[in-house]
Parts: sequence; structure tokens; C-alpha cells
Amino acid sequence: MNRARWITSVVTLSALWLFGALVLAPRVQIALETAARETLERQPVLDRRLDRLQLAFDGQQARLSGAVRTAQDRSAIEQTVRDLVRAPTPLAASLGLRLNPVSAVHNEIEVVPLPPGWLLLAATGPQARLLGTAASEFEARDLARSVQEGWGTRGGVVQGTPRIDSEHHDEAASVTATLRGVPAPQSRAQLMLTRIGQPWKSLTPEQSDAALLAEARLHGVTEAEWQAHVLPALQEVREAAHKQQAAEVEEHRRATLPRGHVFIATRGQEITLRGEVADAAVKGALLDEALAVFAPRRVHDEVRISPQRRPGGEFASVSTALLPAKDSDQKKTLYLGLDGGAWKPLDWQVAGDAQPWKKDLPADLDAMLLQKDSNELIAWLQGADKTLAEAHTRQAFITLAVFGGKAMLCGQLAEESARSQIIAAARRAYAPRILVLHDELRLDAGCQPASDILHTVKSLPQAPASNAEGIFAIATPGSPWVVLPVTRDLVEAGGLVRSKRLPKGLSAMRVEERSLEAIEQLRDWISHLPTPTSTP
Repeated sequence: MNRARWITSVVTLSALWLFGALVLAPRVQIALETAARETLERQPVLDRRLDRLQLAFDGQQARLSGAVRTAQDRSAIEQTVRDLVRAPTPLAASLGLRLNPVSAVHNEIEVVPLPPGWLLLAATGPQARLLGTAASEFEARDLARSVQEGWGTRGGVVQGTPRIDSEHHDEAASVTATLRGVPAPQSRAQLMLTRIGQPWKSLTPEQSDAALLAEARLHGVTEAEWQAHVLPALQEVREAAHKQQAAEVEEHRRATLPRGHVFIATRGQEITLRGEVADAAVKGALLDEALAVFAPRRVHDEVRISPQRRPGGEFASVSTALLPAKDSDQKKTLYLGLDGGAWKPLDWQVAGDAQPWKKDLPADLDAMLLQKDSNELIAWLQGADKTLAEAHTRQAFITLAVFGGKAMLCGQLAEESARSQIIAAARRAYAPRILVLHDELRLDAGCQPASDILHTVKSLPQAPASNAEGIFAIATPGSPWVVLPVTRDLVEAGGLVRSKRLPKGLSAMRVEERSLEAIEQLRDWISHLPTPTSTP
């Protein structure tokens, strides 16, 4: 070979090598990368798990880098690229073949799991809702069951299961810290948040939405999840917290009110109960007991009901020990009972404005609240010309409310016989089509006796013609019924006074007090009636 041919051969080989390096090799690498990615994307186990993978070829050697969620993903990617990639090489392409051209795989992929999901407990006392997002159905189910057990063993009830989002979350490596720290139910509203696998963090519902959202983001809550799920639960907890705070304020206010007091004075065959208590239930229980224990003596009811007295208590039992001793020459006694305390005997043979009970008063009860009752009872026991019973004997009356399939009897009568006659007459007139209720028609020995009730029994008003109508009737024993159509104004405060239809001598305040249950039910009934439409 001469020099010229030698030089020509070298130049030709160099050109071919340069052509392969600059033209063929890049094309082969691009084809290999494309084929490898297409092969990876066809693998079901790697579906939606390749977004952080980086794949490159150096000749026919694959280089894998980036991050995947699990070690299984890392191994699956390496095996797929090494064994399953099919692409034409220059020689194989000329023969129409697609072979595995990957000569080596360099696996530098890091295993970096996605963050776990989150849980939120929104509690309004022992009742709680469980919200959150988990990585799998198994994780969500197991977490919900464990939280429900941890909360329920301490007297609470949890409802709800986390949502599933396997694209953005992986299962936590350990959930021990989360399950060991499940909060305990409390009487107050609570809001507790955790990243699955971490301890719970208590949030303050009174904080601003922006501050709570920032805290929620640190635990993995997205903006969309905050708006759709967390914020509605937060509003429920806030409302519950506001109601609890208002109830606590009201409870504190009531606890600071003075407790109720009742004097029991005995003069011969007459007994007077006088004082002030918080609610009708306490008064009713005390009077029922006194009527049974002191029979056949006449019991006069002078116990007032006031919202300015402390509610919730009760008086000591009434017994015959409060009466004068049988072998005593003195037939008069005076006792003071305080809400939550025992009956204390008092000296009634003192000056009218004396305070023989002052030493027994607790610090939270002002003596001025008892002074008037004490003065009048002492004057009565000392033989005032006009007896206290005569001065305060009340007029008996019956009220009847017929509406919505019910007939409610209320009022006050002195004799059980008169009460029984009225109830029996109402049942004959209205049952069985109308239910007759009579619990609020009470015996009150302080009422005037019913000398003739026959006319009242015989003249019960007819029931309304339709279920959309109601009547409210009033009668004193022996007199005809005064029938008032039920209107929205009648059932509001002061409605009976404004009607100007009460029988003469009756106190509107007393009628409203004794008929309170019927009036409240009438108010509720009439509020649900359809509003009449005017005909053009």
C-alpha cells in the first residue's frame, strides 16, 4: 500500500467514526431512552409512580437517577430497563429485528417516600368527627377503627373515615405515636390535628382562619382539603364552643343568685307557706308534699316564683315535726327552710321587724329578701285582726285549651272533688277523638272553695271545627266559660290582659302562670300553621 492509499484509508475510517459518534450514536441513545420510558410506562405496578425518575443512556448503558417511593419501585424499574426494553440497533434494524440493546444498568435511584396523610378530630364534647386523608384503604380503615376504640373506651363516640389519596401520600412507617396519643373526650369543644405517624396537636378554634390554615398546611392539609372538609368542621366546633361558653357564663350567673327561701307558719288548723323559689317544679314538689303531710289542715300557698333565685336545688323533706307538739299549750310554730338546707325553728314572739333567722342565713343571701315575708308571718302568728289566709285567699279558676287534637286543662282549685268533676266532664265531651291532659290543673288549698261547679261542668265549650283552629277558655267555678279564639297575639306575653275578657277578679298574671304549659304549646302550634293567603 502506497502512502496515498494509506492516507485515504485513515481519512475514511476517521470519517466513518466521526459519523457514528456524531450522527448514529445520539440517534441510538434517543431511541433507547424512548423505548425504555415506553416500556416502564406500560408496567401496571409502576403506574403513576415515575414522575420523579430520571433516565439517560450513555451509549447502550442505562443510567437511572432521581427518586421513587419504595424499594420495590426501585427494583422494578431496574429489572424492566435491564430485561424488557426492545429497540432496533443499526445492525438489527437492517435485519428487521428489535433486540434488548441495554448492555448495563447503573441504578442511582433514591428511595424517598411521599409524606403520609393527616387526621383531624373535631369534637363537640364526647361526640367527634374523624376527617383526614390516608394513603390506602387499609390504612384508612385501620386508623378509623383504632381512633374509634381509643376515643370510645373513655366514653366518647367517633364517626367518619379518612379519604383515600394514594397519588400524593404513602403509608406511614409507624402509626404508634398517633394511636397512643388519641385524645380523651372532654366536655368542651376540641379540634385536634396530626400527620399520620406523629403525635396529635391541639388547635385553638378561636384563632383566625389564616393562622389555623398555616398550621394545617404543616400537617399536610392542602388548600382544597381545607376548604372542602376542614373549614366546615371548624365552624361546627366554633359554634359548639360559643354555646358552651355562653352556657358556662349563664351557669356562673345562676350560681351567684341568692338561693330560695320558704317560711312555714302554723296557726291552729291553718298552715301558710310563704317565700320565693326559682322554678315551678321546686314549688310544686314542696306544695304536694305539704298538702299530703299536713292534711286535714288548710294549707295556704304564698310561695312566689322568681328567675332571680338560684335554680336547681331542693328543700328538705316536710314532716309533722314542723307542727306544734301535741302536749304543748302553744299551737303556733314558725320554720325557715333554705334551698339545700334543713328546716330551722324560729322564735315568732318577737318584734314585728326582728330577724330571728339572721344567724342561719348564708353569706350569699341578703336579709332584705326575707324581711317582708318574716314581718307578715310574725304579725299573723301574733294574732293580727285580719288573718293572713283571709288577706291572700285566691280565686279558683280553670282554663281550657283545645287545639291540634289535644285538650289541656290548667288552673287551680281547692277541692279534689271539683277537680275530678272537671276532668271527667272534659273526657266525656272530647275523648276519644281529642286527648285530654290535666296535669296542670292543680289543687291549691289557698283558693276559695268551689260552692257550685255544676254549671261550669255542664257548659264546656265545643271543640274547634277543624285542626287549623283552636280555642282558649276560662271559667271560675259555677260561672260560664269565656271562650277566646287562639291568635298569635293571645299567646304572646300579656295577651290575656290585652284581650280584656278575663272573668272579674282574676289576676291575668296568675292565670298566665298557672296556664304556662298550655300557652307555650299553643304558641308552638300556631307558629307551624300555614299563613292564610288573601283571596283577590
